[in-house]
Amino acid sequence: MATVKKEDCSCPRRMKAKCAHKPWKVTYREPGGRAGAQRTLSFKLKEEADAFAVKVERDKDLGVYINPRKAKTPFSEVWDQWLNTGSLEPSTYANYRSVYANHFEGHFARRPIGAVSTEDIAKWEQWEKEQGYKPYGIQVRKNLLSSVFGYAVASEIIGRNPCKTANPRKNESRSAYEPVSDEDIPETHEVLGIIAEMPKFLRAAVWAMAGCGLRPGEALAISDQSIEWESSTLLVNHQVAAHGICQITGSRRGVKRGTKHRKQAESRRTPIPGQVVEVFSDHIDMFGIWGDQGWLFESPRQPGRHPSYDWLLRQFKDAAKAAGVPQYTPKSLRHYFVTTSLHAGIPLYEIAQWMGHRDTRTTEQVYGHLTTKAFKRGSDALGEQLAGDLTSFRGKIDAPRLVSLDDEEAA
Repeated sequence: MATVKKEDCSCPRRMKAKCAHKPWKVTYREPGGRAGAQRTLSFKLKEEADAFAVKVERDKDLGVYINPRKAKTPFSEVWDQWLNTGSLEPSTYANYRSVYANHFEGHFARRPIGAVSTEDIAKWEQWEKEQGYKPYGIQVRKNLLSSVFGYAVASEIIGRNPCKTANPRKNESRSAYEPVSDEDIPETHEVLGIIAEMPKFLRAAVWAMAGCGLRPGEALAISDQSIEWESSTLLVNHQVAAHGICQITGSRRGVKRGTKHRKQAESRRTPIPGQVVEVFSDHIDMFGIWGDQGWLFESPRQPGRHPSYDWLLRQFKDAAKAAGVPQYTPKSLRHYFVTTSLHAGIPLYEIAQWMGHRDTRTTEQVYGHLTTKAFKRGSDALGEQLAGDLTSFRGKIDAPRLVSLDDEEAA
C-alpha cells in the first residue's frame, strides 16, 4: 500500500507556506509485488499526496498504472521513438519529418507528453483552421498525432490518448472530405490554357492528369511499358517521389513501385482517351524515352533521372498564372476528370477505380452530389430523344379503361 508521510524542511515556520519544498512524501511500489521498484513522489499539500496515493493503488488494481516520470518525457523524444520504430520508406520518413517541423514542433515539441490534454489538441486544430488548411489535411495530421499518442499509451508512457475523446453526438460528425464546388472545377478551355503555358516536354504529363485522372507523381512515372497501346489503357503502378525507393534508377530521387493507398505489388488501370494516346505518341516521337522501362519524362538538367515532383508543381503554378487561372492546382485536373466522366454517364464505382481511391466512399463524399446533375442531364437528353420518336403516336394511344367483373363475364 502507498504510504503518506511528512518530512519537514528547515525553512522558518513563517516561510513554509511560500517555500519551494514539498514536504509530503508518497512512497509506493510499482506493480509486481516485492519485485516492483519502490518509488517516492513529493507534494506541496497533504490533499495532493492523499489523492495520488489512492490513485496509484487503484491504477495498480486496474492494471493501468503508468510511471509518472515517463509522462514527463518531451513530446519530441516520443515522436523520434515512434518515427524510428519499424521501417518506413524514405519518402514517407521525409514527409513525416516535414509534417512535424511545419505543424507539430511549435505546439508540442517541448511539452511533457503526459501534459498534452484534449483541450490542447482542440487548440491545435483551431490554429490549423486559422492558417487556412483544409479539413481533410487537418484530419490526416490529427490521425498522425493520434498514432504517436497511441504508441505512447502502448509503451506505457502515458495512460490515455488525448486525440480520442467520447463524442456524445457521434451521428452528427462530418467527414473530413469536403464536396468539391463548381469553383474548384476548371472548364475545358481553362485546362487547355494551362497546357498551352506548360513547357512542351511536360504537356503530356498534364494531359495525363486531366484525361486519365493521374496524380502529379503518377503522371511523371508514365513509361512506354505502362501504356497498353492496343487497348488504350494505362497501367498505373509507379510514382515519382523526392526520396523514392529507387532500385530502378539507382538515385535518391526517382520512382517507387506502387501508388497511393496501394501496396507495392498492386496497380490499377485507367482508360486513355484517343486524343491523349496521340499526345503520348507525339511526345515519344519528339523527346524519346529513356531507361529500361522506357520512361517518358526525364529531368532537363540531370539526364538519366526523373523530373522533380516539386519542380513540376512550380511549373504548373507558373502556367496556371500565365493562363489567367492561378486558383487551380494539379488536383483541379482530377476534379475535371471526375466531373467530365460523370457527365458522360460513367458509374461512380468505375471512376473510383480509375482514380485510385481507397474505396468508393471517398469518391461519393467528394463528387456524389454531382451525380444529381448527371441524372438531370440524362433525363433531359432522353426526354428530347423520346419526344421526337413519340410524335407519331400522339393521339393514337387509348387511355386505359376500368372494366368491371360483370363486363368481363358478359364479354
